[in-house]
Amino acid sequence: MFRQTAVTDGVCAVSITLVTTFRARDAQRVRNLETILRWYEQMPHWELLVIEQDREPHLDSSTWSASTRHVFLPNSGPFNKGWGMNTGARLAANDVLLFCDADLLLPLTALQTGENLARRRVAAVNPYDRLIELDEDETEALLRTDIAQIAPNFDGPRARNERGNREQLPFCGGAFFMRRSMHRQLGGFDERYRGWGGEDDALSTKLLRSTSSVASLESRSAIHLWHARDYEHTFGDPHYPANRARLKRLRRADKESLIFLCDVQRQIMGNPDKYTATVTGPQPADQAPGNADAP
Repeated sequence: MFRQTAVTDGVCAVSITLVTTFRARDAQRVRNLETILRWYEQMPHWELLVIEQDREPHLDSSTWSASTRHVFLPNSGPFNKGWGMNTGARLAANDVLLFCDADLLLPLTALQTGENLARRRVAAVNPYDRLIELDEDETEALLRTDIAQIAPNFDGPRARNERGNREQLPFCGGAFFMRRSMHRQLGGFDERYRGWGGEDDALSTKLLRSTSSVASLESRSAIHLWHARDYEHTFGDPHYPANRARLKRLRRADKESLIFLCDVQRQIMGNPDKYTATVTGPQPADQAPGNADAP
């Protein structure tokens, strides 16, 4: 079913690294993560890389497959998806990456097509354009099913081209393939987006304004596993207004400002010691020099 990866000295080379970043906010999210890992383990010769960021580690990776790596990075502050993904990109064993949320399933055929396009033709691939939101009971039924028996219905009539909160799906939202070279050229995710909202849209803006070497798969659905959503961690997140304002500035930025932003972020992205390094004097992240008015 899948393309065979070249063999060197009897060892199969890793073809893709899936990068996800995670915080064990509740047991449901942990179960979702473990399910998507089992799903993506079906892709031969893929590396799965889980970047856990929290005050202390909570994941038990002792039963995970040999193809899955668990890296814990200390972060006692707000969840920073961009930083986790950027750090994962630096640690990845491969030059083609699939950035993926820890609760999203993609059809195996879309994974194969996206992998082939990203390895051979374009710098980035959006592997789906529709989303199916499972409810709590549907998610529970899927999580209780042996992975060999799971057959998600990716073609259901509930597939929509927007998130459950009616936001449009960005190119770099949920899951997308990207060559490591393009990720670096863009300066990766903008790590100034903390908490919830905006980082996917910001990377999408940088990508689509910087290159035409992209592809989107049409009529492909992804499945989003249910988990509790509270206002405090979405639109009520205290960082959301700043994230939204920053995204608006980015979308208005001229070409020179965008190039400068990518250049700066390329130099600082993905530092695993971001939240453990010693800082001289009080300097909150949102008020550091260059942050206030930068796109």
